Amino acid sequence: METKSPSRSDVSKIRYHQLMMMNICATSTRAVLAITCLTYFPASAQDAPPLQFAIISDVGNRDTTLEETRQPGWEGTNVGSVSYEYAIAVRELTVGEYFEFVQAYLPYYESRTGNTLGFFPFTGSRIQSANGSAWILPGVSPDTPADMAWEYAARYLNWLHHGKVVADWAFDSGAYDTTTFVIDDDGMFLHQETRSPGARFWIPSADEWVKAAYWDPSGEGRYWRYPTSSDIEPIPDLLPQDGGERNAGRFTPERLWPLPVMSFEITSPWGLYDASGGVAEHSETPDPPGYPEYRGAYGTKYGYYNYGLANSHDLVGSSSNTDIRTGQNAVGLRIASTPHHPADMNHDGHLNFFDVALFITHFISQAPEADLSLDSTFNKDDIRVFLGLYASTEIR
Repeated sequence: METKSPSRSDVSKIRYHQLMMMNICATSTRAVLAITCLTYFPASAQDAPPLQFAIISDVGNRDTTLEETRQPGWEGTNVGSVSYEYAIAVRELTVGEYFEFVQAYLPYYESRTGNTLGFFPFTGSRIQSANGSAWILPGVSPDTPADMAWEYAARYLNWLHHGKVVADWAFDSGAYDTTTFVIDDDGMFLHQETRSPGARFWIPSADEWVKAAYWDPSGEGRYWRYPTSSDIEPIPDLLPQDGGERNAGRFTPERLWPLPVMSFEITSPWGLYDASGGVAEHSETPDPPGYPEYRGAYGTKYGYYNYGLANSHDLVGSSSNTDIRTGQNAVGLRIASTPHHPADMNHDGHLNFFDVALFITHFISQAPEADLSLDSTFNKDDIRVFLGLYASTEIR
């Protein structure tokens, strides 16, 4: 996201909005709250690489063919066609970023579950919590990929959707409605199968993930066999400087996997790092179809070093699955989002004063665009969400 300075021709507009905000501040309690959106609110206290997004275009690309995805004992699948533009993170969510969520959600987790010890579905395998405190395990770098159960990945994205506001409602809806996270009397899981309309961040679908990892839009377009812009399997078990091509290998006293995200320079055609290795990654698509309690997981894990297998999960169209509630070790998250920054109110590709001014205008007129907390009211919660979204460091 670029920061664009106003031109001379915009000076009159700036002065108008400055006068408008001064008048608002003097006459309206609601607008006094709105003016606080100019105050910086840190998006993250963790030292992690900037979160950048690749814009996935080539709208209407084709699915994979059965021939492209066929493996021994499996006929293949048709997946990867997407009829709209979207964005997806070029790297996996890090331990440091997920730790920020664990700290924020911990009081609600303890009060809602009655647990004073954080268990894997919530904290993942590289974070621990107990009695109101959380910590990253010794020896774990905050820049390594995080893992968590699907339900908590969904709550994380609700929180991100709401600008990281720390309030119960910010965790419960937005991208996913957690009131659907129940099992009925017949044992049926009622979890919604796709994100909510208007979601600002979400778990990518199987089609979105496969397209971003394997589809090459150049020329007539094609799918590579591996998510490294290659038909040759990426080499595991070596450091980048020694010729390694994926964040995975055998554990030895001298070498602990995974390495920090983006350690390996090799990428998908769209610039995605670590689609092979690191952690397997959640999708929102039920796998198998019709069973919402299981969701597909794509890519391979840092401990997955079975090099040369004919049915490797690195192959295009291949996936594993994970229980939506309990999850499994080393399945993490690559965030999907809208093509424009959520705080880019005028969708001009720049984040600047004009977006702040437009939000205030919408807020004062009680336009739907300013109802960022999605509760059909206009109050400080909408301002807190905008402030958090505006201050985020995500780059489109």
